[in-house]
Amino acid sequence: MKKTLFLFAVLAIAFISCNNEKSSFTEEYDQLMVQNDSIQQLHNQFLNTHDEMKRNHEDLAAQLDTIAVQDSTLFESMAQTEVILKKHDAMLAGHEELMQGHQELKDNFGNLSTDEMKAQIDEMKNNHANIQTEQEEMRNDHENMMQVHAQIRDEIMNLDMNTEMNSSE
Repeated sequence: MKKTLFLFAVLAIAFISCNNEKSSFTEEYDQLMVQNDSIQQLHNQFLNTHDEMKRNHEDLAAQLDTIAVQDSTLFESMAQTEVILKKHDAMLAGHEELMQGHQELKDNFGNLSTDEMKAQIDEMKNNHANIQTEQEEMRNDHENMMQVHAQIRDEIMNLDMNTEMNSSE
């Protein structure tokens, strides 16, 4: 009888402890989903900025195609910028996929075992850290690209002005 009572007590403690752990993981997951929402908002801003950067790049490329450019560094700068834009395309697509996976997990999270919950939470934390690092990298790249685009625009204007001066002489 004592053994049976002791066994029930141990099982009850294990059950309560398991539920507390699940509750703790669910709470941590909810906090991560709030963070995920914030990251998603930043992601949307990056998508808009990225689209604008691509349009600017295409406009500059079209302008360069219409004038006689002697300076090959302009084309090199444009090529480097294009590589960065393609890299950002891949990053943004990867971020979108990860965040979508986090949203899909939401419906089933409560049905996971505590070990699965912990593994998913750890993975989400890693994903969030990687996304935030890459967002910071993109932010820096965007600033650099804006400077490069401004320099190229200035060069194009100078070329246009020189061409106009030479043709009016």
